[in-house]
Amino acid sequence: MLQTELYKVFYIVTKHGNISEAAKELYISQPAVSKSIKKLEELTGCTLFIRSSKGVSLTSEGKILYDYVEKAFDHLITGEKIINKINNLKEGLVKIGISNTLCQYFFMPHLKSFHKSYPEIKIQVINRSSPDTLKLLQQGIIDFGIISIPNTQDNITFIELMKIHDIFVTNDQNLVRKKLSIETLNNLHLMMLEKKNLTRKYIDEFVENNSLHLTPKIEISSMDFLIEFAKIGLGVASVIKEFVAPELAKGTLYEIPISPTPPPRKIGIVVQKNIPLTLAANSFIEHIKNEIP
Repeated sequence: MLQTELYKVFYIVTKHGNISEAAKELYISQPAVSKSIKKLEELTGCTLFIRSSKGVSLTSEGKILYDYVEKAFDHLITGEKIINKINNLKEGLVKIGISNTLCQYFFMPHLKSFHKSYPEIKIQVINRSSPDTLKLLQQGIIDFGIISIPNTQDNITFIELMKIHDIFVTNDQNLVRKKLSIETLNNLHLMMLEKKNLTRKYIDEFVENNSLHLTPKIEISSMDFLIEFAKIGLGVASVIKEFVAPELAKGTLYEIPISPTPPPRKIGIVVQKNIPLTLAANSFIEHIKNEIP
């Protein structure tokens, strides 16, 4: 019998103060319990129990040993309870990397619904750009990331969630009556995100690949501000169509048809290959996937 099993027998016998009751809990015979106790006494070189007609009680040495064994088994029992909670999604931690824009316009509804379904699971959101999110994933700082660029790295798996479309919007309905050349936007007080932003880089690369050039009059770090600026008539804003769907539906903003049109991009989840996800993280990913049509 393994030494840990001997300590388990010792723990249960002490708890009951009776060998027959301990045997019932352990699903072994009384002689097997007595044999285990004798073996442990031989290993420790001490008499651990005083036998009497009423049962067994600890010797002085037995009490010293039991103090340590009890703490060890209490930790094991606590560990089993925690694992059981994790298996039932009653406890856990999910660490997610995501950009500010994706967090605000894409992630928030999914975060809200997941928290409603699994209120005991803790969620840590780290706001970084998509390239920085990939770095955090490779460093093992986050469980998974949500990014807006397809990933080509061998050790990373990209799970596509949806496509997004880069468009230009205005509050002037007169500008949407005919398709415009994309360079014409330079004459309409163009507003775009800062050059370091991934969305801006994507638009710039697309324009340059078509031998064109855009010169925005306003550059800012927040898409939220671009949307608001366009709504009050400061100019034409480069935004993501899916993130201004409410404004387009209400008619507070209009999409300007342009040529050529930037191709769609992908929003997706990135995870490390060959590294298992926690149950909480895997549940969050499945939750998002199930919510997207």
